[in-house]
Amino acid sequence: MRLTTIDKYLGRRLVSALLRTLVALVAVFMLIDLLTHRRGQIMRMDVSWGVVGQYYLAYLPWVVFQVAPLSMLVAVLMVMGEAAQTNEVTAALAGGISLRRFSRVLLVAGLLFSIALFAAEETVGAYAAQHAERIERNNFSRNPDSERAGLTWARLSDGWTCHVLKFNRVALTGEGVLLHAVRDGAMQHIEARRIYWDETRNQWILEDGHWLVFSPGGASLASQQRITQMPAPFSERPELLFAMDKPPETQTARGLAAVVRHAARIGVPAQRLLVDFHTKFSQPAIAFVMVWLAIPFAIRVRRGGVAIGFGASVAIALVYLTLFGIGVTLGDGGRLAPVLAAWLANLIFLAAGITLFLKTPT
Repeated sequence: MRLTTIDKYLGRRLVSALLRTLVALVAVFMLIDLLTHRRGQIMRMDVSWGVVGQYYLAYLPWVVFQVAPLSMLVAVLMVMGEAAQTNEVTAALAGGISLRRFSRVLLVAGLLFSIALFAAEETVGAYAAQHAERIERNNFSRNPDSERAGLTWARLSDGWTCHVLKFNRVALTGEGVLLHAVRDGAMQHIEARRIYWDETRNQWILEDGHWLVFSPGGASLASQQRITQMPAPFSERPELLFAMDKPPETQTARGLAAVVRHAARIGVPAQRLLVDFHTKFSQPAIAFVMVWLAIPFAIRVRRGGVAIGFGASVAIALVYLTLFGIGVTLGDGGRLAPVLAAWLANLIFLAAGITLFLKTPT
């Protein structure tokens, strides 16, 4: 696409407005979070300001992803609203430049911004969210290492099922381990005192137990092996075993796809996971959708400046969040296909935006 003077002019104004809006909304979001959500925890746990700074630095990408679509909406409303108020749009239309051509650079910028958001969320975003979660777990709650609930991993590789009486998800260690599987009609049964994840060997390690093999039908003991220390007989890594419990913002789309495949293999319902997977694509795309809404809206509301533009943005954002929440709820409950649940609000807003755009008087 060859950039003309109009494209460069509107593009510079959009970038400037978008950066200002992003910075302002991110600052407001973090300040509200600090004063309403974290302040009590910081005082109660005596968290140092250095740790607080590290947390919000890691938290920053997630905040940017949340406010980015609203920032794009506000920025386009400001740019096009000002162009309409100063009759720049009218002059362009009178000179034979169509509204579609006049606003082309804004639409392209919205598309590129959505692609950049997706790429950033898949790289920096997921790992920053994981880091923020670790800081929160280790500094904003009491005795995270004391949480030692039991768990079960069913249908592991080679047909194993593992039960752990007490497991520490922070240290990745457990006590009271029972594994069983059936091979060629023979029951394999392992009891161990301890299990832990060894980072150097990339394996689960069993300690202090016995491996019993019963003959087909379980009538007699075929063999018995003493366990001092040995690798567990399954290969699943911790990030896969616990991925279904992790917040979706800490996982990439590729990681969620692997979790969905694992859930299907072990027979666990994956409806919610599929909705989360498709949401990874639909949420960045809303920034592009917002451009379609903002252009005709800004031209219709010529008066009011920043105040009316921001007010309209908040109203549109609330309606979008409501529709998005309804779609996700129906998707999680199995009443909508996961892809439709994730994209429902986007499709409605895109249809409304394109309709308004095409019906805008020129």
